[in-house]
Amino acid sequence: MDDLLNQGLSLLVIVGSVYSLLGVLFLKIWLHQKNAKLPVDRKKLKRVAAQTLSEQVNDKIVDVIGLIFLSALIVTMPFAIKGIAEVLASGELNYFLVILIALGLVYVARKLWVKSNLLIKLKLGRDAELAVASELIELQTHGYQVFHDIQADGFNIDHLVVGPNGIFAIETKGRHERIKDDTNYKVKFENNHLAFPSWFESKPLEQAQKQANWVNKWLQEATGFNTQVFPVLCFLGWFVELKQRPLFPIVSHKQIVKTILSMRQVNLNQEQQRAICYQVVQRSLHESKAI
Repeated sequence: MDDLLNQGLSLLVIVGSVYSLLGVLFLKIWLHQKNAKLPVDRKKLKRVAAQTLSEQVNDKIVDVIGLIFLSALIVTMPFAIKGIAEVLASGELNYFLVILIALGLVYVARKLWVKSNLLIKLKLGRDAELAVASELIELQTHGYQVFHDIQADGFNIDHLVVGPNGIFAIETKGRHERIKDDTNYKVKFENNHLAFPSWFESKPLEQAQKQANWVNKWLQEATGFNTQVFPVLCFLGWFVELKQRPLFPIVSHKQIVKTILSMRQVNLNQEQQRAICYQVVQRSLHESKAI
């Protein structure tokens, strides 16, 4: 009877450890969903190429990882139960091992919390870029060439558009709205920064300009043309209210196409567009080195 009780306690220790880590993950997701939400409905975003297959691949990856984890658990659990049961039966705990296990669980829980937070941000960034990419498809009917994820020196250009009225380097940003703000997804550009309902940002403005400058320098060296690349900063789902005139367009993803079509800063002939697009295509073939 004591042996059965010890084995039951051993199983409880193992299962409790696993579910405590899962609890950290679900707690992080629950807190995020409680405090923030996306300014658009993901289900209403335009679908992109291979989206169904991508979703199926992601699901299968989760299934495969789950099966690998389950197989490892099946193999090790009998030995773990036996070992823990023997320790409980002896009445002598190795406190060094107990402390080591506890510290290990705390370490993994902390890493899981940080990684899940990063995963939430990456997923938001991916959704934002896919949404903007789907909007930019319309530009192709107007004779524009659209490129995505151009690798640069330690970073990437989210979208690059080449057309008769210029070259546009688009930096896409996704931002969750904090539910406590209860506003209509409005970001204001004033005093040279972006004023969200409960926080301020200026880094995206600097980033968009810096990346456009990099593209401009690269294309001038690659083509020999005196090119001019225009930065565009695009937010997924947020309505942008301009309290002052920005140096370059700051728009919602639904405004991106109209904004680019309306810009008339330069004129590129067909030869220039072909030369520029050729260099962009060659750059697109390079191995990714972006961070």
